[in-house]
Amino acid sequence: MSYTRLQHRELSILVGVLVGVLLDVFATTTDTLSNFTLPDLVIFATIPALSGALAGFADPDHAVGNGIMVGVVAGLVYVVISALKLPVNVGGDTVLFLALAVPIWGFLGGTGSGFAHRTLTSTQEETLQTTLRTCVNCKTVNPPDALFCKNCGTKLPRNSKTSSG
Repeated sequence: MSYTRLQHRELSILVGVLVGVLLDVFATTTDTLSNFTLPDLVIFATIPALSGALAGFADPDHAVGNGIMVGVVAGLVYVVISALKLPVNVGGDTVLFLALAVPIWGFLGGTGSGFAHRTLTSTQEETLQTTLRTCVNCKTVNPPDALFCKNCGTKLPRNSKTSSG
């Protein structure tokens, strides 16, 4: 019998959704819909962005798509939990707020994962350039202890790992 492994994409979505659901439960412990204050707005924006960022860090290749999916699922959970606590005769503005929460959370989840992706790729590029001592002028890869480019003679940026002083 063979078992299918969880791939990075499914695992990143699972982690993001679990974190989003846990934060949803935390955010809906009080009646925030009737008294929506500034801290509630911060929590409202932070939950999908944080969940999406976790999904983006877990699988940078599919960061934005995973973040949108995580944001939408976490938004649906938030809406369901909030709707279960509402009285039967709820106002139209509350219904509109809950209906708009899902696409807004999808957008915020995608944005959070996009930031995570940019952070990861820029950090990886900086590490690679520092380790390989790539010339910024002609893109030639130089030895780790080189001070000047072996191709064009441009001074290479200082490498904190190789400099002793």
